[in-house]
Amino acid sequence: MPRVCIVVLNWNGIGDTLECLESIHRLEYPDFGVIVVDNGSRDGSAAILRRAYPQIALIENRRNLGYSAGNNQGMRRAWEDGADYVWLLNNDTVVEPDSLGKLVEEAERSPETGLISPVVHHYEDRERVQFMGSYFDYATHELVSVRRWSELDDEWVQRHLVLWGTALLIRKSVVDAIGYLSEEYFAYHEDCDYSLRALRSNFRTAVRRDSRVFHKDSRSTGKWSPMQVFLRTRNDYFLWRDNEPRSRRIAMIGQFMARTIPVATLLSDKGNAEGVEACMRGVWAALRGVGGAYEPTAAVPAWFRRLFGVFVGWHPYFWVALFRGDVKRLARRGASPGPETAAGGRPGHR
Repeated sequence: MPRVCIVVLNWNGIGDTLECLESIHRLEYPDFGVIVVDNGSRDGSAAILRRAYPQIALIENRRNLGYSAGNNQGMRRAWEDGADYVWLLNNDTVVEPDSLGKLVEEAERSPETGLISPVVHHYEDRERVQFMGSYFDYATHELVSVRRWSELDDEWVQRHLVLWGTALLIRKSVVDAIGYLSEEYFAYHEDCDYSLRALRSNFRTAVRRDSRVFHKDSRSTGKWSPMQVFLRTRNDYFLWRDNEPRSRRIAMIGQFMARTIPVATLLSDKGNAEGVEACMRGVWAALRGVGGAYEPTAAVPAWFRRLFGVFVGWHPYFWVALFRGDVKRLARRGASPGPETAAGGRPGHR
């Protein structure tokens, strides 16, 4: 059987990591190893892991290198250990005993498939699907989630399927061809970028429908935390910048702002001033091309702060429509344009 190394990244989440490892050690697959990358935890994670699981490989970083760099470390170690596949597994997941075997079976049956994901279910409601694939609308620069099983049978969707990194099986030949996760992203959207890079290199991506994992969602960074808001905002732009022609850069900026202003407005309405600040900082970092970790004290010019404040505080959906170029809506008297997420039709793949 092909050798699989499971890479689990831990950052101050020892409780979740131990539950994940417990489920891993119930896997039925006969040939796998486990590599845990501890990303500079301050909760005693490394010592606890050494006592609880002395047989696993443990990489200890002195600081948080981010999702991308931490998993890249694990993958490099996996290839040194002779792995044929790496399974990147979030520490806030629990896996079913047959999940890995089904993913490898799918990969071995289809050598052109380089990236494979199980169906990701909610941890708290295990019959509810959280993720079963997605694709991009290149007209609006929006990620469209697959909602029906029948969509996975569609040949167009199969050729453009974008996967999460929550439980991503990666064939070694993919890394040989396209390299590792982009460390500029630090965390969030690097998995979507990796899918797009693999697709451009003529690998296929797939979801194995009867393989299931259960995901707790945003346990590492915290949902709507300043760190998460910053990284998601900035990397939303990086994703399109890295996967679209430079000739579309102006359109990209407009679509980016049209997606970002409603998020900042929602945070403002909820009284989350730290979130609005992080969103503003994410936009500033995106437009300047500054990657890496969240730096909450980095300088932002006063003029940009004022401008962003106008976008969020004065008829924000006027600005959304303007950035979208929706002249008809602006001309309609009494219209109150709001955010839209539906792509409407299938975008052409670039």
